[in-house]
Amino acid sequence: MNSNIIKTLTAAAALVLTLTGCASMGGVAGVDVLATGNHSSMKNQQYVDVHNQADFAALWAKTFKGFSAPSMPQVNFSKDMVLGAFIGEQKHTGYLIRIKKINATGATTNVTVEVTIPGTNCQHIIRGRTQPYLFVTAPAESKPVNFNVTQRNAPPCG
Repeated sequence: MNSNIIKTLTAAAALVLTLTGCASMGGVAGVDVLATGNHSSMKNQQYVDVHNQADFAALWAKTFKGFSAPSMPQVNFSKDMVLGAFIGEQKHTGYLIRIKKINATGATTNVTVEVTIPGTNCQHIIRGRTQPYLFVTAPAESKPVNFNVTQRNAPPCG
């Protein structure tokens, strides 16, 4: 196998592990990452809150339709809700989705989602269509959930 291909695959694997770890960072109390990745059937940008098992199962099935779905995690909906973030179809890997803040004061629950756009000239980026997603649990709220999406650009590589 060509050494450049091995280097590229090694870098891609390292990036996946890094992004998976980074997705759970941010210090938002009570937020736990259930699943994150680059390939789903969700080709359009959308942000959803789920409050029961049936709706979660339906969203999970829709997310991974046509893909080998990971095992659906168990969620205790009496204390948690699921938040799903889907940033639509992209031209390459390297995007990072994070829950930055949840503010449940007032009439709504405001969730700040940060999408990091990969830097230019980054060797670890793999070209090809991707559909990045993130599933997390957060403390259950009965108030309407409002998603505020921010974008940030990662610095250029090299």
